Amino acid sequence: MRAVGRAWWIVSPFIITAIWSGMSQAGFERRYAGSRSLATAGAISPFSEDAWAFYANPARAARIDEAGVFYVPDLFGVPEINSTGVAWRGQLFGFNCGSAFQTFGYDYYRESTLSVNLSAPVERSLFLGTNFNLNHLSIRDYGTDLDLSIDAGARMFLSDEFSVSFCMTNLNSATMTISRDRLPQTLAAGIGYQSEILYAGVVYFKELGFPASMRIGAEYSPLKFLTLRVGSESGSNAINTGFALRFMAFTVEYGVSFHSVLGTTQSFGVSVRFHDVFRSEFEKILEYRKSLRNE
Repeated sequence: MRAVGRAWWIVSPFIITAIWSGMSQAGFERRYAGSRSLATAGAISPFSEDAWAFYANPARAARIDEAGVFYVPDLFGVPEINSTGVAWRGQLFGFNCGSAFQTFGYDYYRESTLSVNLSAPVERSLFLGTNFNLNHLSIRDYGTDLDLSIDAGARMFLSDEFSVSFCMTNLNSATMTISRDRLPQTLAAGIGYQSEILYAGVVYFKELGFPASMRIGAEYSPLKFLTLRVGSESGSNAINTGFALRFMAFTVEYGVSFHSVLGTTQSFGVSVRFHDVFRSEFEKILEYRKSLRNE
C-alpha cells in the first residue's frame, strides 16, 4: 500500500498537468496569471487595467503605476504543481509599459516566462499594444529550451462604457523542444462594459488546434473598498469567483476555480498602486482619453 501511495504522488503531477493542458489548451498558457484573471475565468481582456492585464490584452487604455504579485499554491489540490509571478506597469518614454515574470510547474517540469509590454494610443478611442515573452522550459533529466514569442492586441472604445478588444498570441510561431512543439497560438475577441460599480466582459477564445470557447466574467463593487468577481468558460465544467479588498494604496485579491471533477484551484494576490490610489480604473480611463482629446 505504501508503494502504491508513493507511486501516486510521483505520477499525479504528470496526470494533472496533462488534464490541465487539455482544459487550458497548451503549455505556457497564461490565462490565470493574476488572481483577477482566475476569478473571472480569463474574460478580462475588454475591461481590465491591472498590472497583469497585458497577458489578456497587450493594449492599455489608462495611465496606472502599479505592481503586483500572485501565488497559486496548488493545482486541483496537488501541492507539487504551483504557480507564482510578479508584475509591474507604468510609463516610459511616452509609452504605457509593463513587465512580468511568471513560473508554473513542479520539480521535474517548470515553465518560466519573462515578459515586456508596450502600448500606445492611436487616437482617443483606439489603443494598440504588444508583448515580448522570453519562454524557458526545464524538464529534469531532459534539459532546457528557450524561445521568444510575440503577442499583439487592440482595444477600441465605442463609448465611455463600452469597448471591444482583440488579442493574438505567438504571432511568430515560437516553438519548444527538439520536436519543435509550437507554443499556444490564440485569438481572443471580446466586448466589455465598464462603469463605476460594474465591469463585465464576454470573450470568444480560440486556440489553433483546439475547439473554440466563450468566456464570461463580471466584477461588481458595492463599496469603494470591495469588488466581487465571477466568471465561467463554456466546456470547462468549472465556476470561478473571487474578490478584491482595497486598503489605501494596497489591494488584496483572492480567486478560486471550482471544477466539478478535479476539485479546487486557488490564487492569492497583492498589488500596490503608486499614484492616484483612490481613483478607479474607470476614472483613470476617462482621464487618459480626455487628455488625448485635449492634445
